[in-house]
Amino acid sequence: MGSEPFNACWDRLERASTHRGNLTTVWNEYIEEDPYDVTLTHQGDGVHVLEVWEDNPIPPQFALEFGEWLYNARACLDYIIWATAAYVTGQMPPPKEHVLQYPVYDTDNAWTKNLPRLRSLAPRHQEMLLQMQPFNARTGSNYLKVLNHLARVDRHRRLTISAAHLAEIQPAISLSMNANPTIQWGQRLVVDGHAEVARIVVSPWDPAIEVSVNPRIGIDPDVAEWPELNFWRKFRFGDRLRMIELFLAAEIATYEFDCTGSSRSSDLLTDQYVAECEERGALDPIIMDAAPEVDWGPITEATPSTQARFQGDDLPTGAASPDSPRRRNPRDQA
Repeated sequence: MGSEPFNACWDRLERASTHRGNLTTVWNEYIEEDPYDVTLTHQGDGVHVLEVWEDNPIPPQFALEFGEWLYNARACLDYIIWATAAYVTGQMPPPKEHVLQYPVYDTDNAWTKNLPRLRSLAPRHQEMLLQMQPFNARTGSNYLKVLNHLARVDRHRRLTISAAHLAEIQPAISLSMNANPTIQWGQRLVVDGHAEVARIVVSPWDPAIEVSVNPRIGIDPDVAEWPELNFWRKFRFGDRLRMIELFLAAEIATYEFDCTGSSRSSDLLTDQYVAECEERGALDPIIMDAAPEVDWGPITEATPSTQARFQGDDLPTGAASPDSPRRRNPRDQA
């Protein structure tokens, strides 16, 4: 166990960033196969529906990589609380470490009920965490709420549902005769292979009118469980992950600077907060638990051996296979 517990927080964040890069690779390789098709269906009386169809499903590797990103991001938060408790108590591991976790609650009652879990933290840390809770957020765009929700789905239920987000839709409509087209927007997320994107109504309608559309659609990756909020949907999927990673980096730096007086990302902190921490001074160094003494077993007599055993000639040299003969000890051979 390292003597600088905040290092593990940064390691988790770096690992999350690696999985974000893997997500980009998986998606780019998938989208190069041109897996989506667009159709325009006339439903009668000049009503046309623009639809997007998924010919090939998003590979499962996408959801797996996203799950790994979620795991590391959520673990990063818990590590922050563990590391802070270690500095506040001066002990590593900190007392009652099994109850420590980064709190994320939707109600004040849930916060109050679980507040005893944070006894190892200083009152100012508890207050800082209280201000970050989703129930104190002005909008539903709270980073903690989104991250905790998605991580719980992936960790306790199933893989998240990979989807395609129609990030850009700028259809160009062509009519063979003069008429007035109108557009009603529909689904922007392609889930289960299909989305009704737009409803185009041409009036006055004449069956002789030929209608064609250049869909001009830009497709980005997404997950179906991501909250339907305009705040998030205006950002591309990769940018959302970067924003959450930046939030995590700021959280690590906040508690790390408070505890140690320095941080590799202190530039994310306000001058006022840095001044407050410097006025308080860093916390005392952590006292590591002494390594346990060796509990030696009973004395046994050494047994004679051979040069072959000393060289390891009798050890298995490969993996077992149902179709391969059982390996025999050289000493058992006739």
